[in-house]
Amino acid sequence: MSLIDAFPMRQIASVPDPASLYAELIAMILRLAQYGLIHGDFNEFNILVEEKPDAEAKGGVALTPILIDFPQMVSVDHANAEFYFDRDVNCIKRFFKRRFQFTPTEKGPYFADARKLIGTNGAVRLDVEVAASGFSKKQAKELEAYMKSVGVDGDGDPNAPPRTDLEEDADDDDNEEGEESDVVEEEEPQAEAEERKVWADDVEFTTDRLGNTVEVLKSLSVDDKT
Repeated sequence: MSLIDAFPMRQIASVPDPASLYAELIAMILRLAQYGLIHGDFNEFNILVEEKPDAEAKGGVALTPILIDFPQMVSVDHANAEFYFDRDVNCIKRFFKRRFQFTPTEKGPYFADARKLIGTNGAVRLDVEVAASGFSKKQAKELEAYMKSVGVDGDGDPNAPPRTDLEEDADDDDNEEGEESDVVEEEEPQAEAEERKVWADDVEFTTDRLGNTVEVLKSLSVDDKT
């Protein structure tokens, strides 16, 4: 693991050449398929963009996408492989249209196109390698059950849009408030045990200069409950 000097793509407002960046991301999706893999959560939240000065690049800056977050990756032979592949592609298309006002002129790529690339040019099928290294059928079933229950975006709906930072921060605040409430509830019994009681016969009523009735402690008698 190493530190990458890059920005999450979701934080980038504009790029000098969206068509070039889009092409690189689509090529990355197809390259994963060539090795037998589908990312399953290929969107602006899991892509970093590294900037490097390049006099020949448009705007004088070359953008390099870096993919992160791999635990949910599935094999191209997965029962729902086409669904996950199409979703990865469409996530990128929607983001580029919404953020950069860019729409590709060509349709696809489609899962059928990706399958033709599997194992080409000497590519080793990493999905098979992982299975051979101990990714058991039980683990595969557990992963599939988890993905069905939470969805790729973690909200139970596989077609739902990615969660926003504000929604995630709100959930974090709710969790913190819940933890603080638990602490207060635990401390209350101890506070009650240390509470002191003022007896009622130590209070008398009198009238002030304005005619208001007020309570006055004639003598302070304190008794511990403990």
